[in-house]
Amino acid sequence: MFDDLDRSAPPLSLAEIVDAPDQAAAYLAALPPAPDVSEALSLLDPGALSEAGCVDLLVAIERQLGWLHAVQQRVLAVMAQCAEAAARPGDPSGQSWVREDVACALRLSGPVAADRLAGATELVRRLPQTLRGLERGDISYLHARSLCDATAGLDDEQAQEVQKRVLPRAPEQTVANFRRSVARAVQSVNATRIEEQRLEAMQERRVCLTPRSDGMAALWALLPAAGAAALMAGVHALAAVTSADDGRTLDQRRADALVDLGVAALHDPQLPKAQGMRPAVQVTVALSTLLRMDDQPGELVGHGPVPAALARELADDPTGTWRRLVTDPVTGQLLDYSAETYRPPKRLADYVLARDQVCTFAGCNRPAHRCDVDHEVAHSRGGATEAANLAPRCRRHHIAKHRGGWRVRRDPASGVSTWTSPTGHRYRSRPPTYPVDHTIARDGDGDRDPPP
Repeated sequence: MFDDLDRSAPPLSLAEIVDAPDQAAAYLAALPPAPDVSEALSLLDPGALSEAGCVDLLVAIERQLGWLHAVQQRVLAVMAQCAEAAARPGDPSGQSWVREDVACALRLSGPVAADRLAGATELVRRLPQTLRGLERGDISYLHARSLCDATAGLDDEQAQEVQKRVLPRAPEQTVANFRRSVARAVQSVNATRIEEQRLEAMQERRVCLTPRSDGMAALWALLPAAGAAALMAGVHALAAVTSADDGRTLDQRRADALVDLGVAALHDPQLPKAQGMRPAVQVTVALSTLLRMDDQPGELVGHGPVPAALARELADDPTGTWRRLVTDPVTGQLLDYSAETYRPPKRLADYVLARDQVCTFAGCNRPAHRCDVDHEVAHSRGGATEAANLAPRCRRHHIAKHRGGWRVRRDPASGVSTWTSPTGHRYRSRPPTYPVDHTIARDGDGDRDPPP
């Protein structure tokens, strides 16, 4: 029934979709992406489709997503041009804050937002055929970004030659197969580039931690091959030390060995300090949880919530650092704290770092101990040096506030910081959730009992 339809007209009517959903899905999968195709797709009920119809619907949706990604790339490329223009008029910092606008609007980290801006610029400026393939829904965004990343170090002519070689087969390839095709093309176009890439890749070495909800975390590292081999040799050597009653598997012993290497490093007296504190593992746990009056999750700094049993285990470790909280049992806000640390810093700064844990800019997760303790209202303008007027901010977002046109206001009741960008958009940054110390109770008059 769809063979005679005019493909330049709105694709399908509601009656045609309801009467023959499978045929409608197949027809829409063959159409070029467009706004009216999206509207027709929204009318299809997946529950009314056969398995074949569901596959066609997935194909149609994926093509529409490619078209939307292409539109987004063009928007990002325009914004990247603003970034190249550096500071806005009247901004004395000399920096561009476009990446912050993108990061906050799309709920991304700053580095990921910067990467999106750079990738969009590459697609629009150097790889227009790839962008058109994305716009037609022939390839996915992951295909397009793979090509961008692989050709970033090539000149324009070489990048376009790689594009010419790999793009025809891209619609029929998985992302992994496409990446291999791109890698071969890059090497054939510029064989001398391989060593240059190795040297450039050295600049990208890093270690990333991804928290999980079960008290575990995934540790990922990009290391020089020789360095990775040395690390694994140390892990293997430690894991080989075992006994007859050791029930751990080899993988478990390797994981524990890597932790042992890190713990040993923490005891090096030559390690640099941040905010007056030696590097340490810090867990925030309510006293009532330590006393087994409740089982509230603790907060492992740099990770997030951890089960009560693990929080107790960490707090019981004499080599670690833990903080006892005094929290309002009604609002859950941090009121005070006592600390056991190797060398306590000034009480006020330590309180602010314990309260906020990370940079208070929206979406920024730089640990508080690696941030500046900043006055919200500048001291030179009468801002008090007190907890309500202090917050940890990483150096970039410290500059954004004081010189880049960003404004921030903190609600003292909720602890929520509202950031206003130079474009007038507002973004909220909420404080961490603290475990409530249930040893602190309220009497009948609503007054809080004093801390013990």
